[in-house]
Amino acid sequence: MDKIVRCEKCGAMVKVLIDCTCQNCGIKCCGETMKEIPQEEADKYLENK
Repeated sequence: MDKIVRCEKCGAMVKVLIDCTCQNCGIKCCGETMKEIPQEEADKYLENK
């Protein structure tokens, strides 16, 4: 299953190929850790673009 993360500030989305396994780590954007979103939410966002 694909993991998609999104920046809550600018809306950038990233499809994670291999996730980090470090403790308290994650992909950052705008200085904050990006939040995982469900595939359905990503699909809705892309349909509106």
